[in-house]
Amino acid sequence: MIAQADLTLSCGDMFAALSLQGGGIVALKRGDQALMIPAPTAPFLGSFTMVPFCSRITAGRFDYRGKSVQLAPNFPPEPHTIHGFGWQSRWQIGHLEQNACTLVYEHDSCAAATTGWPWTFTVEQHFALSETELSHSVRVENISEETMPVGAGFHPYFPLTPSCDISMLCRDELVLDADGLPITASGAPNNPADNNAPHTNPLASRPWLQRGLDQVYVWRQGSAQICWPDEPWSLAIEPDPSLPHWVVYAPRKAGFICIEPISHIPNAVNILGPEAEGWGGLVDLAPGGHWAVSTRFITYASS
Repeated sequence: MIAQADLTLSCGDMFAALSLQGGGIVALKRGDQALMIPAPTAPFLGSFTMVPFCSRITAGRFDYRGKSVQLAPNFPPEPHTIHGFGWQSRWQIGHLEQNACTLVYEHDSCAAATTGWPWTFTVEQHFALSETELSHSVRVENISEETMPVGAGFHPYFPLTPSCDISMLCRDELVLDADGLPITASGAPNNPADNNAPHTNPLASRPWLQRGLDQVYVWRQGSAQICWPDEPWSLAIEPDPSLPHWVVYAPRKAGFICIEPISHIPNAVNILGPEAEGWGGLVDLAPGGHWAVSTRFITYASS
């Protein structure tokens, strides 16, 4: 199943189709080559935004500034609330032209009652195509009367073939439990200012050929590159500095790999205190405040 495409963007031979349900990318192509492919499960998108948090929160429960929060389950049978709410919501078109558009979502009081996230906020996504790349930015505004935690990330699905080469430098890999959540004692990342570990490429050996992947890699360096040597184009994933970590998800023999730039580690609201924002936690966003992240998906000729 593929999500419905509600609008399309084009520039030269670059093409993107977007869905208002989930506010995501249905397809991204250069010429006849697919750069993103639809997920085999809901929301069946080629990429979606995780907002106002990334990955999982244990059983959907956390405490924040004296407030106890219980989120609704949103992906049964998954026991933990996952990926925020934007990917399951209906977005509106804020602006549209041939090669760019803005999509808008408001998490109002009705949405808050449904999700259990007690703060109200708005999100604007801006997509822009050039002849070589897609630029995708996300801007969150806190419209509630209290400071709220916020995080975001991008969840793209890329074609994965046996001949793929992937370069993705990072300092460390989190220790995860069976549910894909960091183990508090040894799984929280160190402050990057105190970490002299070298950056390495954990995907250099093509581990997806032997096993499925669902890993969190912290303190990235630069962009990630996916080279499809049998295709004319390869792709660089270039996040901004507010997205310092990666999640890599590639089920065994599924034919896709997700390389997800994220602003914070999974379950950060439970395993890191509010003072640890710079250590991989969520950002404290004051009433009326704005916060934004962006990523560029840049094509280049395969060698």
